[in-house]
Amino acid sequence: MRIARYRNDGDGERLGIIVAHGGGEAIVDVARAGAARGTGPVPASVMALIEGGEAAMDVTRELLQWAELRRDPAWLDDPDAITWLTPVPPKSLISAGRNFGRHKLESTKGNPATGSRLHSDFPTGFVKLGRTLVPHKSKVKRPKDVLHLDYEVEIALVIGSRIDADSDLDPARAIFGYTIFNDLSAREWQIKEMHNNLLMLGKNFPGFGPLGPCILTADEVPDPRAMVLWLRVNGEMRQHSDCRDLIFDFEDMVAFWSRIGLVPGDIITTGTPEGVALHHKPDPMDWYLKPGDRVEAGVDGIGVLETTIV
Repeated sequence: MRIARYRNDGDGERLGIIVAHGGGEAIVDVARAGAARGTGPVPASVMALIEGGEAAMDVTRELLQWAELRRDPAWLDDPDAITWLTPVPPKSLISAGRNFGRHKLESTKGNPATGSRLHSDFPTGFVKLGRTLVPHKSKVKRPKDVLHLDYEVEIALVIGSRIDADSDLDPARAIFGYTIFNDLSAREWQIKEMHNNLLMLGKNFPGFGPLGPCILTADEVPDPRAMVLWLRVNGEMRQHSDCRDLIFDFEDMVAFWSRIGLVPGDIITTGTPEGVALHHKPDPMDWYLKPGDRVEAGVDGIGVLETTIV
């Protein structure tokens, strides 16, 4: 299932399932379809669905089968006529750094001595504050003191089960599903911070965490390493890779970061593949994001996350 969190006509948060419809797509409003069917309670929100485990998933799948057979406009919403919300309410987001092999190579300029100091034993990463997260079709303001605004398409895994250092849970089973993340970065600030062995401001200006548009549930992804991700700016392809180039895969990252304790709704991202503006030759300024730019971050099977820079 592809799960959406959204608002419609100014009402409260809705839980929806994206389905094929009339040559395009529509969203089945779970609450409205459930009320029409009238056979019992259904999850009231994305978090209720995640925290409800297999029982909640089974109820939702059964309802979806019933609703798709009838396709009543009373419970269908147009994806172009809604207000998207982040796929889960903003919580903790841990973003991997230099976790794609070719991006690691471009970021160290092929210097083996520099590269050997990275990822010798375990993943590295940084925190994106929940307040930076914005949904599909957001407008993100480039800060006044930022000219080197960069993009980074990433796959974001959504935690579905509580897991910590003492858990016996298989890390793969802690993953509820996958969505798309664009790790916007102020490179001039990031580079200054990294000279002090820190990284915070350059990744956490307002709006620097586009996330969405929806969650693809893990049961529909038999081989996460086969997932393909890409990014376009104004229609021009900038990044394209699959997850076979990951240094630490999804289960590795969940297992490692479980040491700090992960709970349903937490997010871990993969890091980005090669092709960021920072390492563009001969002049990165040609590729840094500017007001008016339209950024599309995509993952095959999930969808496209759109962001406009203002």
